Amino acid sequence: MGQNILLAALVLLFFVGIVSSVVPNIPLVVAMVPLLKQYVVNAGLAGSEILQTGFVGDLPPTVLPLFYAMMFGATLGGNGTLVGASSNIVAAGISEMHGRPIPFKLFLRYGPPVALMQLLAAAFYVVARFFVWQ
Repeated sequence: MGQNILLAALVLLFFVGIVSSVVPNIPLVVAMVPLLKQYVVNAGLAGSEILQTGFVGDLPPTVLPLFYAMMFGATLGGNGTLVGASSNIVAAGISEMHGRPIPFKLFLRYGPPVALMQLLAAAFYVVARFFVWQ
C-alpha cells in the first residue's frame, strides 16, 4: 500500500473489522497499534521516534485516517458475531434470562449484515472526513 493512505485506511478498516468479529477488540487494538506504527515508519510517513516506548508526541495528521479506520473496524466489526463484543454476550445473557435465548446461529443471520453496513458507513465517514472535507 506504500504511502496510499486512502487505500491503507480502507483495507485496515475492513481487515480489522473482520478479525474483530472473532477476536475481542481490545486485545486486537493492543496488538495492532505497534504494527500500525511500524507501517507508518516503514512507509516514510513518520519518524522512527514514534516507535519508542515512552513516545508522547503527536503523530503526523496525514496518518490519522489509519488510526480512525482501526478504531472503527475494531469497534464495529465486533457486532458481526455473538462473541465479537462483550456487549453482545451480555445482551444475549440478559435475553436468555428473560426466556428469549439468542443462539449463535440466529445471531449470525443478523450480525454480519449489520456489521458490514456499519463498516461501510464508517468507510464513507473516513473517506469524507479525511479525503473530501479536509
